[in-house]
This record gives sequence, C-alpha cells and structure tokens, in this order.
Amino acid sequence: MTSFPNAINVPKTEPGSFNPKRPAGLLLQSQAIHMREALIKHLEELAALIAVDLKSLKTEADVSAYVHRATAILHRQAATPGGK
Repeated sequence: MTSFPNAINVPKTEPGSFNPKRPAGLLLQSQAIHMREALIKHLEELAALIAVDLKSLKTEADVSAYVHRATAILHRQAATPGGK
C-alpha cells in the first residue's frame, strides 16, 4: 500500500460503536454538507471541461492546456486510496 506523507492515522472504532439506527449528530450532518460541496465543485470542473468543443483545440498549447486540466482531475482520483 502506498504511504502518503500527509496521511492521518485514524484508529479503528470500538466494536458496537456504530449504531445504524441512531440519529446522525451535527458533526456527521456537517460532514455530509461539506462532502456535497466538494462533489458539486468536482461536477462544475467536469462540466466545464466536458463542455469544451474539442474541434476548438487548434494548437499544441490548446491541447496541452486541455490535457493538463483533465489530468489534474483524473490524478486527484488516482491519488486517493482505492482510486484507479
């Protein structure tokens, strides 16, 4: 497994500490909100990239910029554990 220099080790939860029927607390609800905001940002980036008309990429610089943006998005996916 790859080691990440800024990784934070999170201890395993105690057996029985997860209760799927317990109401979610404010912290979990807040985390869900932040995750949604991050996903929306991803969608906006992807939508902008997909909206580019590939026929408009006329020069090597144009294609290079497009590939750079696409690679940056895909690289973030690959850099996460389990990402491929």
